[in-house]
Amino acid sequence: MAKVNGGVESKISGMIGPVVFVNFNGGTYVRQAPRTRGKNSWSSDQVRSRKRFSEVCSFWRKSIPVSVKQVWNLAAEKMNGFNLFLKINLPAFGADGTLADMDRFHFSQGILPLPHKLQVTRISGADDKISVNWQNDSGNGFALPNDELVMITTAGMNFLDPIPTGATRKQETAVISLKGNLNPINGIFLYFKSKERNLYSIDQFFGI
Repeated sequence: MAKVNGGVESKISGMIGPVVFVNFNGGTYVRQAPRTRGKNSWSSDQVRSRKRFSEVCSFWRKSIPVSVKQVWNLAAEKMNGFNLFLKINLPAFGADGTLADMDRFHFSQGILPLPHKLQVTRISGADDKISVNWQNDSGNGFALPNDELVMITTAGMNFLDPIPTGATRKQETAVISLKGNLNPINGIFLYFKSKERNLYSIDQFFGI
């Protein structure tokens, strides 16, 4: 794809003959128009790739809460939130497009640092509570003492909206209740957000 510099053609958008003009990120680009393919011209690998992409798109539309989509839109640079989501998370999806690896999947993305040694343990005798511990790294990059810990719970492929825990980075520890969440919970995603600056960290998954 070539970039168009100045001239009347820089105002053009759309297809003209065998080329397509695209306006993106303040510039105009020209590329060859895609060839028209016959109904049965796709190879088996292309069919699988298209199906995988379609399933991931469906996952974004149906399973990602609106508030989480806003996090990705904020984190994206020179692309939209979905494209960044796809770039980061595609390795977590199997060949059939289903979410196959929670450890490689992320709900949150951003420039806030995730604290070092973030750990989750079940509290003995209290199945509905977990203990979360981390190191206070306030002053590291954009990290501030009052950044808040946020949780997303998962039961299978069902996810709840992000839950602010009220715990802050400076505390280094928190006991979190799982009551009123999905049942049975098989994992949680934890990340931090800045209350004042609308900034987020990447998240980390914990199977529980």
